[in-house]
Amino acid sequence: MEHEYFEAFYQYAVNDYIGVYKGYSETHNPKLIKTKGLFLTEVTLGKGMAPQIIAQALQEYFVNEIPISDTIRNCQDIRKFLTYQKVKKEFSVEYNGKLISHINRYYMSTNGYRIARCTVDPKTGTRSDYSDLCATSGVTIFNELKDIKPKDAHINYL
Repeated sequence: MEHEYFEAFYQYAVNDYIGVYKGYSETHNPKLIKTKGLFLTEVTLGKGMAPQIIAQALQEYFVNEIPISDTIRNCQDIRKFLTYQKVKKEFSVEYNGKLISHINRYYMSTNGYRIARCTVDPKTGTRSDYSDLCATSGVTIFNELKDIKPKDAHINYL
């Protein structure tokens, strides 16, 4: 039978966990941390894209006892705050009163606008049936990766 030895194991669900292999506390070797599901800190193709900073902050909290807010607020890589949304072709996407692409990369921001899915009547151009893609915050579209520091990005940390 197979077996693995862990110093600690933090599990949200069957396929969402952080496992800290034996030996990590002595070496702090990142290869001795096993993550899966919600706790993945790297983008995996075909699995969608959640903001990596969330998983990184949870890992730092559970494994190294670093407060979540410290990890998030000290991060200097805007890409770790990004998420994306792909909307089916039968819908349109509206941002700041304009129709935009069906696939958008963005981050939650304090100075951004709401992003919503809607239907557009092909005859009149009237928009209806709005559904927020990010209900808790305005967002800043970030489809073109730019060199910007989080401190200048107006990230919504709440």
